[in-house]
Amino acid sequence: MKSIPYIEYTKLEVGKMHSDTWYFMSHLSNACASEDAHRTSAYAICLLSAGSLQLETNLFFQKVQAPAVFTISPSTIRKFTDLGASYDARIFFFRKEIFIDGRADINYLDKFDFFEKTGKQVMALNPEELQKFNTLFDLVHKKSFDTGTHTSSIIQSMINIILNELDEIHQNHAKAQAPSTENQNPVLSQFKTLLAENFINERSVSFYAGKMFLSPKYFSTVIKEASGKTAGEWINEMLLLESKVRLQNKEQSIAQIAYDLDFSDPSHFGKFFKKHVGISPMEYRKS
Repeated sequence: MKSIPYIEYTKLEVGKMHSDTWYFMSHLSNACASEDAHRTSAYAICLLSAGSLQLETNLFFQKVQAPAVFTISPSTIRKFTDLGASYDARIFFFRKEIFIDGRADINYLDKFDFFEKTGKQVMALNPEELQKFNTLFDLVHKKSFDTGTHTSSIIQSMINIILNELDEIHQNHAKAQAPSTENQNPVLSQFKTLLAENFINERSVSFYAGKMFLSPKYFSTVIKEASGKTAGEWINEMLLLESKVRLQNKEQSIAQIAYDLDFSDPSHFGKFFKKHVGISPMEYRKS
C-alpha cells in the first residue's frame, strides 16, 4: 500500500503545537470529534466518562456507552458521531517512535492488540476502574504542561501504566464482555477485516470469497443477507472512505490520489467518486 496522508492530531490544535511534541491530550469535542473520517499518525486512547458516542473504525460501527475506554491505532480510519446527547470524553494521543525510544523491543506496542483488533477496541469500565483512569488522565494532563528535564520520560512511564492497566482490564473482562460490533455474521466480520487490508489492490468479490474458501455465489448471498448490502457495495464504500481521507490532504494532487488508489487514470477516479458521492473529488476537497 502506498503512503497514507494523516490529519495530525486535530486541525484545530496542530498549529499550536511544537514540531517535537509526541503526546497531546484534549477533550474529544475540541479535538477530532467534529472531523470527517480521518487518520492520525499517533495512537489514541479515549476515556468516555459520561454519555455515549458512535465510533466508526474502518467500516465497523460501535456504540460506546460511558463509562468506557476505547483505543485506536494510527492505521485506522476513524469517525466519531454525536448521538444527540451531551458527553464527557478526553482523548490522548502519543507517537510510537518516541514512546518506544530506548526500548530493546521496538515491537512493544504490538502486544497490546486492543488498538487494532476489531471487537477489542472498546472496554467498559466499572466505577472503580473509571476513577482509576480519571486519575491517570489527570496526571498526564497536569504533567504535559511541565517543561522539566524528565517530563518526556515521565509521560512515557505514565502511558506504560495506562497501557498495562488497559491490558489487565481487557483480560479480566474478556469472558464477560461480548464484542459490540453489530453482532455480525462471522463471514461479514471477516470480510470487512480482509477488505480493510486489501481493498486498494483487490476489488473483486471472488478474491474475498476465495480468502474464506467460499464460492463467490454463496459468499455474496451471505454478505447480502447479513448486511443488506452486496459485497461490491462494501468494496466501493471502503474505497470511497479511503478517497475522502486522502482528499483532505491538499498537498497530494487528485491525480496522485487516483494512481495511488490503483485507478487507471484520474478521469476514471473522478467518475467513480462522483457517481457514488454526487460531487467531484475537487468539489469534495473544497467543501
